[in-house]
Amino acid sequence: MADYFSPTVIQPTIPLGAMTPLERLLLSHIFTCEPDGDGLYFYAEQGVSDMPAFPIDAVRAALEESGETESIAADVVREALANLDDDDAILHLDLTESHWETFFQSVVRRHPTLAYVSALSAWTCTKMRPDGFGGMAILITADDIMARSTESMLDEMLGIAEYGPLGVEPGLGSHVLLSLCEEHIQATVAVIFESEAPGGVTLADVTANDIRQGALDLKASLDLSHQESDAAFRAACRAIQIAADRTKEGR
Repeated sequence: MADYFSPTVIQPTIPLGAMTPLERLLLSHIFTCEPDGDGLYFYAEQGVSDMPAFPIDAVRAALEESGETESIAADVVREALANLDDDDAILHLDLTESHWETFFQSVVRRHPTLAYVSALSAWTCTKMRPDGFGGMAILITADDIMARSTESMLDEMLGIAEYGPLGVEPGLGSHVLLSLCEEHIQATVAVIFESEAPGGVTLADVTANDIRQGALDLKASLDLSHQESDAAFRAACRAIQIAADRTKEGR
């Protein structure tokens, strides 16, 4: 029987003040942690615990100490507590669905200087099985959680081997021709006010939410099927011309 391990390290050290008491409690059970200056260094020697268990009293106390600070950890715990029976003494969290990465993301979102948290994992096995080795890199920012495995890197290299540099070009198989930028809309609003100055409203009245809703309403109302067909026709003609030029050069 083979044993699989995924030792993981978290970088950088997370400042103590950046985490709520509840986040510290949860993360210190999901990972092993050690003091590092004024923060905690998180790691897992064999693998991250995605089914941690906590005494309910400790969880409730940490949740209360965290006050009204918004966090994914608090949302997950409140939902889990609501589903407990009155005589339950232990809270079991299933983090196979509510991933621990989101706990770190809440920390990054609140902290003024913590730009990201990264997790590096190595996949190892006690037997030389083809599926037992590799690794994973995860980058957690305020806006996104990105992951890349050694398998995805191999897929990228296979794409290059099969298609050349085009094999890793963004949009392989599907191409975005137009993106409506909210900053561009905001700038256009300012131009409209300079020339037309609509009555009853000022430039300051147009909020970011108004800009976003306007973009969403426009997106829902537009039918660009004709433009898409025209673009496909022109791209097809260009592809034929590329093939013709290449054939001509080969003669």
